[in-house]
Amino acid sequence: MRIAVPLIFASLLASMVSVRAQEKKESVTPAVYRVEFNIRDGSEAAAKAGRRYAMLIESNGKGTFRTGNRVPYATVGMQPGQYQYFDVYVNIDCRLRESNEKVDLNADIELGGIVEHEKGAATNPPNPTVATIRLSVATILGLGKPALVASINDPVTMRKFDVEATVTKVD
Repeated sequence: MRIAVPLIFASLLASMVSVRAQEKKESVTPAVYRVEFNIRDGSEAAAKAGRRYAMLIESNGKGTFRTGNRVPYATVGMQPGQYQYFDVYVNIDCRLRESNEKVDLNADIELGGIVEHEKGAATNPPNPTVATIRLSVATILGLGKPALVASINDPVTMRKFDVEATVTKVD
């Protein structure tokens, strides 16, 4: 009986150690991806290069990108030197999911800005026009290959926006 108790205790201990070893093997570090958005505004002189926004996201993870400025403008009928402010910004929310050698990309992109009026159109500068573009993208991308994921022709301002996305795996 004395030999049986230590033998049972040793076998229980060995089974617990093997379970711990299996748990460690199964916890794999998730892959990390670099997601890059290139947004080109056809009405800007720098439209060929576009504006680039990049973030690192774990597989099956989410990334959030927020950038912007507050732009002052003089208000009519108020005391000289009084201003109100518009937010000029880019907001990107992005989710990734691995799918074989490709990646499912879901992104919500919001652009807010001020449309410049033609110079010399009026003696007093007109009130600024605020432009906002919101889009949701759901697509499957090959790794490392840029793809046009959205193209927008704004019927009010006659501006054209192209949104290109590239996803690369970071080692």
